[in-house]
Parts: sequence; C-alpha cells; structure tokens
Amino acid sequence: MRQRFFSLFLMITGIFSFSQYTEIINSNRPGSSHGAFAVGVNVLQFESAVSAQTLKHSNLNNSEIQGLNFNYLFRYGFLNEKLEVFLDGNIITRNILDNNYLNNYSTNISETLIGKQTLGFKYLLLDPFINKKWHSENVYSWKANRKIRLVDFIPAISVIAGSSFNFDNRVQYDDSFYKLKLPLHPDLLNDNIMRRNNFYYPEQTISPFAGIATQHHFKGRWVVVNNFFYEIALKNPTWPSSMPAQTGYNKINYLFTITYNLANPRWSIFGEFQTFNNKVYSDEYFKFGFANLISKNSQIDFNYGGSFKTTPSYTYINIGFSQRFDWHRDISESEKQAKKDFNEELKNRRKQQKVEKKSNKKSNKKTKLKPKKLAKKESKKSKKSLNKSLRENKKQLKRDQKALKKLDRKK
Repeated sequence: MRQRFFSLFLMITGIFSFSQYTEIINSNRPGSSHGAFAVGVNVLQFESAVSAQTLKHSNLNNSEIQGLNFNYLFRYGFLNEKLEVFLDGNIITRNILDNNYLNNYSTNISETLIGKQTLGFKYLLLDPFINKKWHSENVYSWKANRKIRLVDFIPAISVIAGSSFNFDNRVQYDDSFYKLKLPLHPDLLNDNIMRRNNFYYPEQTISPFAGIATQHHFKGRWVVVNNFFYEIALKNPTWPSSMPAQTGYNKINYLFTITYNLANPRWSIFGEFQTFNNKVYSDEYFKFGFANLISKNSQIDFNYGGSFKTTPSYTYINIGFSQRFDWHRDISESEKQAKKDFNEELKNRRKQQKVEKKSNKKSNKKTKLKPKKLAKKESKKSKKSLNKSLRENKKQLKRDQKALKKLDRKK
C-alpha cells in the first residue's frame, strides 16, 4: 500500500516540477536543454556527467579526436520561486591524431584542458499551471485527465541570459577540426614536433547569449521542452588576420527534448534533437536515453548520441548524476499575509518619518534666526502688547470718569 501511494504521489507531482517548489528533484538531465522551471528558493542542485567522445573527419585523412568530458552544472534558486542562477562548465581530456593532409605527416597529442564555462540566469515569465481551471485534476474522470486539451499547448516560458568564457587558449570551437585545417607554418616543417594549430591560436573569448525556454506537459506523462539561443562572440583585436572566420562569429542554437514518464514513475525515457549554426561550423545532433529517480533528491541517467554527418562524424556515450541539497522552507498563507501586513506597516512608518522630518526642518529654520534679530523680534512683540494694554487702560479710565460724572449729577 505504501509503495502504491508513493508511486501515485510521483505521478501526480511528476519528475518535472512546476514554478513553485516541489518534493521531487527538478533536473535538466539527461538532455542538454534547460527546462522552464527553476529549482526553488534556497535549493542548490548539482548535475554532472562523464562522457566518452569520438570525432572522425573523413576529409582530413581520417584525423581523429578521442577523449573524456566531465561536465558539471550548478543551479541555485534565490529571491523567489521563479529565479535561478547557474554555472555550466566542463573539463576535457583528449587524444588528437592529426593525419596531415597537406604536408603528409601525422602527430599524436594528448592534453587536458578546462572547457567553456557558462554563467547565466533563468527567470520564469509565464506559468500556465497556476491556473486551476486549466490544470486541476478532474476527480470524476480519469480519462479527462489523460487526454490532450487546447490549454496544454500553452507553454511555461522562461528567459535565459548570461555569458560563456574560455579560460584555456587550447579550447576548441564548435568545429574541433578547424585548427587542423589551417596551413602549417614554414618554421614548423623542419622539426615536426609542434602542431600547426598551436601557432595561430586565439586568446580567451567572452560570448554573451540570450534565449527562451518553453515547456509543455501532455497527458500527465509527456513533457516537451524547446530552447532557442542566440550567442554573440565578441571580436578579439589580438587575433591575426589569417583567422578571419573565427573573428566575431555568432551562433544560433536550438534544442528540442521530449520525455516520457513510464508506468513505473521512477523511470523515464527521452529523445533530443539539437542544431546549431555559425560561420565556423554547423551540425545536427540526436540523443536518446533514460533516467532513474533514486530518491526524491537524487537521479541517475544514461544517454547516447551523435551527429548526422561524417565531416566530422561525432558519437558519445554519457552517464550522469543529479543531486539536490534542499534548504527550502514552505511559507503558509497566514505567514504570507503577516509578511504583507508587516511590509505595509513598514511603508506607513517610513511615510510618517518623512512627514515628521519635513516639519522638523521647517521648525529648525525658524529657530535658526540670529540672537540679535530674535531679541529685536521679541522686544517688538512686547512693546506692541504693552502699548495695547496702555491704550486699553486709557479707554477704561475714560469710561470710569464718565460714569463718575453721571453719578455726581444724579446726586
């Protein structure tokens, strides 16, 4: 009974969370796309993967690159449920077999380097799931909860912005064979000890980007995610003129991910399509795999993928793990109202303080008069009051004299 209840709970909440905090981990893995929803306030999430990659180029005498890629992603929710900051990066260990198709020699190089690092922010603009009329459970009809409706085509929408950084001057661009295509410098022909791509290599780059992420939920088990990104590579004035193709190239990146939650809600399968395009290199990738929910805060996944073309051909196998560190605290409606009332009271206090400050300023202006002027003012006031009292006394004396005369006449 307990197991059934837990499975039902997972199906209702889903592996994919909504804008408000949920009990289940909300991981972007096993795909490469970003979901529309944040992890939640005071939630730190670590998503990592190790992948074995192989690239082979048939037009470059079958030059080949093999290696391991350790990818990591840190996500943290702060300020409110809609906002998160993330850091995405990787460390690459690779072996490059360069069969020189121009000068008829080959080199075999092994190296470890820090890959591209990406710092960004994600903010949820639209959450259709908060509309209870659209997405509440129909307790009278199981079938009604499992059919696709028009409202399901209204996606959750987030905006994503940030920048990518290259800290290692050996990091490859999207075309890993680009440097192998460059002509060998004459000074290196005699020794055959250096790769020609080391001679002309650009310094670190900064690439700001912006994009949107959409997320649909269909029939309670299907989740569809779309990502659209536009990345700008800033021009580096130190790059030599012999590398015009790498100067200031911009990149368009699109990802489509579809996920299906199986009958056992701990398991899900996914498929992903990715295409990108810039002046240096364009390609299309396919990916598919599965994920398993170990606990409410942990998930493992496996996926396989590759490219559609052979110049170069690209394949990889990937094993990933996601872990959530949860310090989230739920706020009840009464606490929310109390917080709102407190903020309102604080606002009124500040207004009152401003009014008091203004009145104090006015009174201070009056008291800031010089002592002589103040004494003259006081003496004038006292003279006026004295003269007024003297005049009143004279008038009263005259009235008393008249009254006395009248009495004398009567006698």
